[in-house]
Amino acid sequence: MKYCLNSRKMNLMKTLFYPVLAAFTIVFFACGSPEQSSESTETTEEHSENDGHDHGAMESETADASVAPENASVFFVNLIDGEIVTSPFKVEMGVEGINVHPAGELIDGTGHHHILINEGATPAGVAVPADETHIHFGGGQTETELDLAPGVYNITLQFADGLHRSYGAGMSVSIEVEVEEAE
Repeated sequence: MKYCLNSRKMNLMKTLFYPVLAAFTIVFFACGSPEQSSESTETTEEHSENDGHDHGAMESETADASVAPENASVFFVNLIDGEIVTSPFKVEMGVEGINVHPAGELIDGTGHHHILINEGATPAGVAVPADETHIHFGGGQTETELDLAPGVYNITLQFADGLHRSYGAGMSVSIEVEVEEAE
């Protein structure tokens, strides 16, 4: 009889506890947490698909596009134009004159980074697409690792508001990097 009682308790726990734990975990990681590291080591596909919010819904927002402060700029902290790297390589994203804040809400003077592979700046007010060449850092990340096949790439750092709407060419910077095969 003791075995049946424990078995019933276990079934009850599986029925109630695990779904609640799973839901909490999904919400916690999808939305991010204040303690969440700013470093991201996800692959390109994972960035665009798992940043925790619905890009389609954001694109349909009718609020006026945010405007970046005049003195704001973005830059690559650790990479320079023409650099030769081997994959995976670290990318540190910097910003001045505006604050980094996770996506999901519009807060004046804030935004988050996007990396565009072989794409130019997204026009101001247009939502940055979410696909394999448009990597979103909606959690407010400021560094990542990119794993690219050998070749020459144009990498654009694009800053956008809380709804992924681009701040335009003035809040983007592009560099060319050559990815060599690791020895």
